[in-house]
Amino acid sequence: MVSIRNLQDLPKVSGIYQVIDEEGEVIYVGQAKNIHQRWKNGHHKLSEIINLCGVNAYIESIEVSENLLNRAENMAISHFRPKLNFRTPPIV
Repeated sequence: MVSIRNLQDLPKVSGIYQVIDEEGEVIYVGQAKNIHQRWKNGHHKLSEIINLCGVNAYIESIEVSENLLNRAENMAISHFRPKLNFRTPPIV
C-alpha cells in the first residue's frame, strides 16, 4: 500500500488500483497499463481524493495482464461500489 504522499513508489506494471481512505474504505477503483505513469503527473481524481481524505489516502494495486484490465476493474467496482466511481445523476 502506497500513501498518496509517495506516488513515486507505485509499481510500473499493468493492473488495477484501489484508493483507500484512512478508515479502510475503498473510495475509487481504476486501471492502468502502467500504474506509476497514470499517477506520475497527477491523476484526474487526485483533487477529489484530497478534498475527501486530505493526504490520508492510500493506493493499493494488483498486477493484472492488460487483456484482463477491463474485466478486473469492473469486478472490483461492482464489489466495492466506491463513491468516486459513480456519478451523481442529473437533477431533472
